[in-house]
Amino acid sequence: MEKAYKTIITSTIPKEWVKKLSSISEVIIWPGGNHFLMPRDYLIKILPETDAIINTADVKADKELLNHASRLKIVANASIGYDNLNLKELTTRGIWACNTPGFFNYPVAEYIIAGMLTLSRKLGEAERFVRQNEWNAFEPGRWDGKSLKEMSIGIVGMGAIGTELMNLAKAFGMKVRYYDHNRQKIPGYTNLDKLLNTSDFVSINVPLNSSTKHMVNQNFLNKLKDDAILINTSRGAVVEQNALIKALKSGQIKGAILDVFENEPYVPTDLRKLENVFITPHIAGGTKSARKASMESAAFNVFCVLSGNKPINSLNQIE
Repeated sequence: MEKAYKTIITSTIPKEWVKKLSSISEVIIWPGGNHFLMPRDYLIKILPETDAIINTADVKADKELLNHASRLKIVANASIGYDNLNLKELTTRGIWACNTPGFFNYPVAEYIIAGMLTLSRKLGEAERFVRQNEWNAFEPGRWDGKSLKEMSIGIVGMGAIGTELMNLAKAFGMKVRYYDHNRQKIPGYTNLDKLLNTSDFVSINVPLNSSTKHMVNQNFLNKLKDDAILINTSRGAVVEQNALIKALKSGQIKGAILDVFENEPYVPTDLRKLENVFITPHIAGGTKSARKASMESAAFNVFCVLSGNKPINSLNQIE
């Protein structure tokens, strides 16, 4: 029997993750192939017959896209971030916007710990040394790094991910400070300048918005210690990429751990060539259980709206 609704999922996922939604809506899952994510021009082509979109913050729900969305009732991000959603435009058109907070907090914090261990213990360099068959002999101390318990981390943005990171870092014996524009009732708060001046690692854990775009600029980087390592798992545009590349190439800072980039999937050649940078393709939150739970939550938000109810994780209010 033909179903009354049509839902588009813009990335490749197992169909069983959206089984409940499939009971009331036709579900079209992008099959992948040469493009892991559904191309925008293809989405625009099928959008007039679409009631719901589930995506991983890759689809920019802007005015141009929404002009083709005559039936659209909800855009559900399977992610905590929602900088891809024009909330004002969606609300004006009576379209729900949702995200899925909570599922990626621990995996992202865990990734940051892994990145810090990789650089502080020189694991990447040591692995390349063995792979290149150079392990004949080496001078004593060549691979001696530093233990995390000897080091400090400054967390910029004490939200859910920042809180998880603080707990994990303390478990490794690290000294933890944090800065947030809304001071929390958590020990360890300091002003931003002091945090930047004194931390071995500086982790950026803020959402992307007009006030945080390019907040990590030349002035910000000038305040870091020369042996500091910058970590960004939030959004690429929070960091002014050219300023960071300049700081890394000149030795102004020691290194960086980067999971996000301003124009993904493009990563500048200068960044890819630097050995003092640990780079990954936006996978910090990527555990199978977290991704499955997030997709199921996004699908449930769609299920609620198509069933005539309010979604559980709405970012706007539709009357």
